[in-house]
Amino acid sequence: MALATAVASAAFAPSASAAPAASATGACAPLDDSIYQTVKPKNGASLLTNWTTEVLSAVLLGFTDDEGELFTASRSNEDGLVGVHRMYDKSANDFLFTAKSGEVSSFVDEGYEDQGVRFYVLPEADDCAVPVYRYAKGDKHRMAVSSSDRSALADDGWSSQGVSFYAAGDAGDPAPTEPTPTPEPDGSAFSFAVIPDSQMEVVSPTDPRMKNRTTWLAKQPGLAFVDHTGDVVNWDTDDHGQMKVAKAAMDVLHDADIPYSLSIGNHDTEATGVGGSARDPKNTYKLQRDTSTFNSFFDAADYGDVGGAYEAGKIDNTYSLYTAGGLKWMVLNLEFCARPGVVTWAKQVVASHPDYNVIVSTHSYLNGGGDIDSSNQGYGDTSGQKLFDQLVSQYPNIKMVFSGHVGYAEKARVDTGKNGNKIYSFLTTMHDAKTNPVRMLKVDPTNDSLSTYIYAPYTNQTWGEYSQTISGLDFVR
Repeated sequence: MALATAVASAAFAPSASAAPAASATGACAPLDDSIYQTVKPKNGASLLTNWTTEVLSAVLLGFTDDEGELFTASRSNEDGLVGVHRMYDKSANDFLFTAKSGEVSSFVDEGYEDQGVRFYVLPEADDCAVPVYRYAKGDKHRMAVSSSDRSALADDGWSSQGVSFYAAGDAGDPAPTEPTPTPEPDGSAFSFAVIPDSQMEVVSPTDPRMKNRTTWLAKQPGLAFVDHTGDVVNWDTDDHGQMKVAKAAMDVLHDADIPYSLSIGNHDTEATGVGGSARDPKNTYKLQRDTSTFNSFFDAADYGDVGGAYEAGKIDNTYSLYTAGGLKWMVLNLEFCARPGVVTWAKQVVASHPDYNVIVSTHSYLNGGGDIDSSNQGYGDTSGQKLFDQLVSQYPNIKMVFSGHVGYAEKARVDTGKNGNKIYSFLTTMHDAKTNPVRMLKVDPTNDSLSTYIYAPYTNQTWGEYSQTISGLDFVR
């Protein structure tokens, strides 16, 4: 079938929008949209796309090797740019890309379908640009930028067809940089980490990113606990391959005696089918609460420091208790758009622990704009706004809320509870197809402050625009 028919249903799977690319200058300034390449290992065919959702959908057609960002281009036609056409040969299941109008008509004559312009690039070389080469092997085509990728293709029998167009990016092959561990906290200060939706990191059994993150976290001094805001996996299959990748990654923390907890997202349930759309659209609400497979891979013994659960033998709704920085802490993990009974239970848990600083973690709370979400997403129960009204705003010891599901990472949103207390809520979502971000937070009880930044150990990358220091926190002592 044509790839366009395999795109996941946006009505169920939240759009995993491309992350903002690094800014370019000069003629390359408009080229700021990430273009990803994913490969079909069976025959070497590849696909370029500027949508991470299409990377996920292509898995259904056998394109399982996600190679991340290949270069950056523009989604819109700006002055001085030319369009890159996507050509598709159904009989060969081959995609090729060209910015040359003469080639478009030639390939159509050879049986390729012109699927139109997919992005825009420079027509000729520029100091700011990198050449994008096209390679062929039999009836298949691949694109490459770096010298190491080009050499690898040549060694594997691929023939270069020369430069196809010019884009923005890095043609070099920098040596991997070992991340520098965060400094040992001073005095009573400590740190904790929050992992965002990791669903894109587990589709391929050979993807190292999720385990790379937890391996790095296990080396960080003063790390008290780790939380995950849900969509640990993308979808379940008969062999539970994604669950196995996720479990192996989280076992690194368990083996290092670092407690962690997971907030179950919609993709972690039986509601999500292969490809990311609804498994059974007529029964989505019911399947949303079927977490049997997830619970067969993770249990409270894995987490460590679990104080209690809403349902015996299940980790859908749990609370964990810690002491760090001379203070008592609770991480309260709630299911996706929690059932009313869960909210009632959570209220009782918080009320019975007034001497604990509470962190609420749930998959859906803030919307893509950073506001508290008023929707139950159509297949849940309690919306983010109802959760705020009924739980978060009601107790002075609830200090922070972390969520994912939609949008892109934000600095803290600040709300005021009914007791005049400040509540700091963070949207953690990044849906990164290339690396493995994690939000690091350092709590300094002595100075009543919190500092936070986002870091990806796989590519040694930070996002400075999301770094933040918050002062004047009123911790429960």
